[in-house]
Amino acid sequence: MRAHSVRTLAVAVVAAAVPTVLFGLPAVAADAPARPATAAVATTEPGQSAEEDRATIQRILDNPYEGRGVREAAQKALDGTPEGMRRFLETELRWERHKDNEVRVSQLIASGGVAMKRDGKKALKGSERDLVLFLQSGQYQARAEDERVRALQVMDIGGRGVRKAAVKALEGTPEDVSHFLEFGQHQARNEDNRVRVAQILSVGGPAVKAAANKALSGTPDDVQRFLDIGHHVAFEQDKKAAAKPPAKPAPKPGAKPAPKPAPKKPAPKKPAAKPAAKPAPKK
Repeated sequence: MRAHSVRTLAVAVVAAAVPTVLFGLPAVAADAPARPATAAVATTEPGQSAEEDRATIQRILDNPYEGRGVREAAQKALDGTPEGMRRFLETELRWERHKDNEVRVSQLIASGGVAMKRDGKKALKGSERDLVLFLQSGQYQARAEDERVRALQVMDIGGRGVRKAAVKALEGTPEDVSHFLEFGQHQARNEDNRVRVAQILSVGGPAVKAAANKALSGTPDDVQRFLDIGHHVAFEQDKKAAAKPPAKPAPKPGAKPAPKPAPKKPAPKKPAAKPAAKPAPKK
């Protein structure tokens, strides 16, 4: 019975010590290292000795791609009895690896887009094989679909350079789309922003021109800050300056001040008019 069980497991699973399918776990960092998707495992043979079981379990522990559940159960088996090591290899290993794969899929669902959530939830509702197939290939197909959607969204709100770079990426491979989202869109946006600053500079007043030139001499963040806030502030400065009356020119050094005009004499008063004589009464 034991020999039949071990042979069945050996046919159904992949060797733990040599994982062959890479699986990218979406951690917080976008550049997290890839991890292999692991199906159930048993590198045991009928009649294998306790020392051979111990060596097999140690290889599992040495595999950096094993999940937390497998590692904890493997360590517990190593610290226990020969019967416990055999039980781990024949029954517990497969179950712990299945649970670890469920955790990995749940992490992908939590951080993924619409397609990743859809396909990941479908895999969780399926069989053990469905989970492994999703980790081996399905997650990459779902990620490619989500990234195409994101590239279209970026293209829709981007400038001329961003739209051109997005179209080129969407006409290429999934790797081209990933590269656009990670690098290309930012490079193209920086170029678009510089064009917008140059346009504002060409029609702006003195304060706008000064702020624009300063931004163009700085970093991409300086350019973005000018577009977000700086050009509005500079425009208001130009507006206030235009509303002020022109200042009188300063006198040249050594020039004599202009003489003050003499005060005007008051005009002579006209004599008051004499009242008209009354007419003599009639007789």
